[in-house]
Amino acid sequence: MGNENSGKIFYGWWIVAASFVIIFFSAGIVFYSFGVFLKPLEADLGWTRTQINLAVAAWALMFGFSGPIIGVFFQKYGARKVIAICAAFTGGCYLLLSGMSQIQYLFLSMAVIGVGSAGITLIPNQTLISNWFNKYRGRAMGVMMMGIGFGGLAMPQVANYIIESYGWRTSFRVLGILLLVSIIPVTLLLVRTRPSDLGLQPDGISHDDTGESGSSTAQKIVGLPVKRAIRTPSFWLLFVAFMLLVFGESGLTVNFVAFLDDAGLSSQKAAFFWGLAAGISAAGRLGFGFLADRWNPKNLMAMTHGLHAVAVAILLVFFLGMGIHSGASLFPFSLIYGLSLGGSAVLLPVMVGRCFGLAHFSKVLGLLMSGFALGVVGGPLLAGGLFDRTGSYRLALIIFAIGFIGASAAIALIDPDKYRDEFTSE
Repeated sequence: MGNENSGKIFYGWWIVAASFVIIFFSAGIVFYSFGVFLKPLEADLGWTRTQINLAVAAWALMFGFSGPIIGVFFQKYGARKVIAICAAFTGGCYLLLSGMSQIQYLFLSMAVIGVGSAGITLIPNQTLISNWFNKYRGRAMGVMMMGIGFGGLAMPQVANYIIESYGWRTSFRVLGILLLVSIIPVTLLLVRTRPSDLGLQPDGISHDDTGESGSSTAQKIVGLPVKRAIRTPSFWLLFVAFMLLVFGESGLTVNFVAFLDDAGLSSQKAAFFWGLAAGISAAGRLGFGFLADRWNPKNLMAMTHGLHAVAVAILLVFFLGMGIHSGASLFPFSLIYGLSLGGSAVLLPVMVGRCFGLAHFSKVLGLLMSGFALGVVGGPLLAGGLFDRTGSYRLALIIFAIGFIGASAAIALIDPDKYRDEFTSE
């Protein structure tokens, strides 16, 4: 997996390491840790769960709809500038959250965090890996995205520990500092947007070895034009599947700790089982990443989406239905949900590259992030609203399970190689 001719470590693996660190802190904090703040904010500031979930919706809208812009900036200005600037905005907003007292302040800060986090999480890091790897793309993507799993395992528990020991304001402050001091230095020191920046090709073949110039290498980066890609059924099936998947995932992410806390478990134990699922997702990312280099990613992706529904069914039957409020029901949920969560995340960029090529990868992926926005807005709002009305998350969980099944069905209808001749013949 190094340079095939020189025996040296291919620089792309340094890109994987850098992206691992970046996404460990960015996704671990932004995606997974906000849920532990829900009940402290509710208790201290008197806000309802619907209001807090509306702030999450503001974040989601800005995250998703800024995705296409981030994709354009990535191609125009490169990875280092985009990631470093967005990390500065995101970390700064977390520092400002520590001093908030009005709900409007939360809305404004979360909206800015939405834009900033779009530039430090999925789009830039998945595009980097897709640029640097071809033959080993699945496994490289899997290794990099293990950072999300480990970040999701560690950061909610760190945030919750600080809340319990020093308060939620200090917790926001520490998370902001972590975003600034972890992401910006790594980005500036290690990140390079494309192999051609260092005279290389994907997977570690130098231009000297192949006798090709940098310009000829650029000509080999092929793919459907954006306008053509968004007119294909494959794009819209991916869009719908991603929207439905994130709809349920986001609802669980924001409300899971509160859900278990309401049932009588401590917030620390609730954060543990949620963190366990995120940690297990690291194994799912690595495992499904390796499988994606060997098997049809469509079948793997449809399976992972379906397993999401199985995990939620475990909560409905055993935790709620039978009242088993222990590891006997929560560990199987964490195991199945974690593996499927990791697999779904790593397979999406692989499918985008397979369906549409790499020439406009970041732009197409950015457009798919609009589906992320719609899903993240709907999931937490639905869960919080139904809880405020009924005092239970049961109906929300049923709706999430149905959504996961729909996402699996949408993926099953995609032919990932249908348009391949249109861009491989260029």
